[in-house]
Amino acid sequence: MMRVLMAAGIYSLGGASTVIENLADALGRKGVDVTIGALKFKRIPPKAGYSVSTLPIHNVSKLKRFLNSFDIVHNHHPITNYLALLSNKPFIYHFHGAPDFGRGSLYRFSMLSSIKITSHRFDAVIAVSDTGRDELERYFSLNKVHVIYNGVNTNLFKPGLEERFRKGTPQCLFVGNLYDYKKVDELILALKRLIKKYPLAHLQIVGEGAAQAKLKNLASRLNIQDNVSFVGVVPHNNLTPYYASCDVYVTASRCEQFPLPLLEAWACGKPVVASSIRSHEELLSVSKAGKIYKVGDVQDLCATITAVYEHKDEFKCNALQFAKEHDWSVVADRITGIYTEILSD
Repeated sequence: MMRVLMAAGIYSLGGASTVIENLADALGRKGVDVTIGALKFKRIPPKAGYSVSTLPIHNVSKLKRFLNSFDIVHNHHPITNYLALLSNKPFIYHFHGAPDFGRGSLYRFSMLSSIKITSHRFDAVIAVSDTGRDELERYFSLNKVHVIYNGVNTNLFKPGLEERFRKGTPQCLFVGNLYDYKKVDELILALKRLIKKYPLAHLQIVGEGAAQAKLKNLASRLNIQDNVSFVGVVPHNNLTPYYASCDVYVTASRCEQFPLPLLEAWACGKPVVASSIRSHEELLSVSKAGKIYKVGDVQDLCATITAVYEHKDEFKCNALQFAKEHDWSVVADRITGIYTEILSD
């Protein structure tokens, strides 16, 4: 049986962690022995078809033995790229991107330096979108990057579920961390305009973050606090009724590689309205399951939400088909193909 270490830095709530545990579960169902290993677990992943282990980083000899007990190290975080220097087993870097890539935050600096120092030890690189592959080629001259889109559990996220969290019509939904680059304030500003045509319009915001207080104050200043719900953090497996209850999934984010909520919305048969950044344009172009609005243009955002809502049923078939093609089982097959290729070489 093939043994794979899914490596991570600080394991917490976020898109990369969700990818790791869903991919680990899907690989486990295909007979791969997967262990999720992290420097620190702020959140313990639900054990479903895989093992969990804290990396023994305080003992170099023990860490080397641990790494070399696997057939492949499949890394998902920049800081744990340095494990490639200690392991003599094949090493894969799975690039999930970073906010405002290349501009100077500690996380971005960590990513830049770790790739430059360790890329000679990469046996394969996986990017979650063509946009991510292009960044890797531009900044690091990495070629032969595999592009494998993120996946979705279509047994969990599916159409026809109970709409028990519906608060208005049309109902818009955003799911994610409330950071400034997500630009959730633009969604609230667009809602103010949308209410002029649809007085019962509602925006449901699932997630927490540094911008939350500012966003609540904005809704109050615009006197639309009754039309906005701040739900807080919801466990990933409990998100389905929120998608089921919405008419349109919306995002104004300025920086993404492959946001999972788009796939989750599509798997529930819901159309997407997204800002005109490269990854959104890529995904909406190939899925044909929603529309792009001009980034930063609140008036265009409102108009696009209206157009998509009024024709939402026209996007449903495309949304469901795209999600079906990117179920985690399909993604796992592509990943195991890379594993097999590396080990055969």
